[in-house]
Amino acid sequence: MAEAKFDIRPKRGEATRLRLIEAAVGALVELGYASTTTVEVVRRAGVSRGAMLHHFPTRADLLLATAEHIMASQSAFRRSLLRDVERGEKRFFAITDASWAVMQRPEAVALTEMMLGARGDAELSERFATLMRLSMKQREAGSGEVADDIGYADARLVAAMVRLHTAAMRGLMIDRDYWGDADRAIEDAYELLVWYKQAAMRRLADPAFARSIELGHERPLRPGRARLRSIGAKSNNHR
Repeated sequence: MAEAKFDIRPKRGEATRLRLIEAAVGALVELGYASTTTVEVVRRAGVSRGAMLHHFPTRADLLLATAEHIMASQSAFRRSLLRDVERGEKRFFAITDASWAVMQRPEAVALTEMMLGARGDAELSERFATLMRLSMKQREAGSGEVADDIGYADARLVAAMVRLHTAAMRGLMIDRDYWGDADRAIEDAYELLVWYKQAAMRRLADPAFARSIELGHERPLRPGRARLRSIGAKSNNHR
């Protein structure tokens, strides 16, 4: 039997590492990616540069650790919102609200800053992209399990829906940064996204329709406006 391994790092070191990560999150939210320098993070954390280099030898190491911390925090928060929601259809639809709540936290702004900034950072781009792909796969797998509970097992379509929702919500939060919290159109757009998920899943419950939009083959037929109104009315009756 393998010997159990224990983390024996001093608690002071753990606290310093967390202070640096939290300082990086704050800088990303308030100043943006380009201005989140190691000098700024050290100043905010109130530690020495040597202490930072002990934990994070490079800026890329610091930002990657910050991204990992944010993703773990988001996952824990999402699970806490869904923990008491009944399994099945209620939980499947509640995932949307939970994800929207996650997107409105400051950490989501910091992660978006890194997503956009890392594209032009040769040291960070590939490592960050790998981390983002892993996070998305985990979310897709979790949503797939919930979809299985309601008898819907098309993993590819569920993954596409997760990707679409995540991108749409992230885009709405970027818009909010420009237009401000008072812009009712942001909330209206989110409500439309919720309606879309309800309408789409009820439509996909029809096996014939589901087969007609099998991904990788023909582009699905687009329902006319009258049909969309019909779907919307049915969806509202189930809310």
